[in-house]
Amino acid sequence: MLEPIFEMLPVGRNFVERTIHKYDIHKTAFISRGVRIIYNNKKNKGQLTMRKYSWIGVDCVLDVTKSITLGEYVQIAPNAMIFTHDSSRDMKKPIEKEVVIKDNAYIGAGAIVLAGVTIGKNAIIGAGAVVTKDVDANVVVGGVPAKVIGRR
Repeated sequence: MLEPIFEMLPVGRNFVERTIHKYDIHKTAFISRGVRIIYNNKKNKGQLTMRKYSWIGVDCVLDVTKSITLGEYVQIAPNAMIFTHDSSRDMKKPIEKEVVIKDNAYIGAGAIVLAGVTIGKNAIIGAGAVVTKDVDANVVVGGVPAKVIGRR
């Protein structure tokens, strides 16, 4: 139903990320203005994968030192951050793990998702939450660190 609308959008950030960086971004996915995609190792950077109708809000930060995968219909609200690299514990041996966000998940404004986390289908991450562990499907989490506060 929405595909014709997305096909009419002008060439933009999605096209640039697909062609220059070779990221796997579906033509119906959307990256808003001000999104910063960073990585620590230019020779060995991860992959950004966005399935159909996934959306990244204004001024988000994505660290693709390792891969980030967004399932179908994933929404990431403005100013959220997703990290795949953490050198805070040991500068010589940083943690580098991929992040997976499954279908229909929602990441609230200003939330932070740390390296190695998998967020289940239909999960909701509250605004400002810091996600340090995997989140099960169909749950709502919030707080610092994020804890289950409800179910969908």
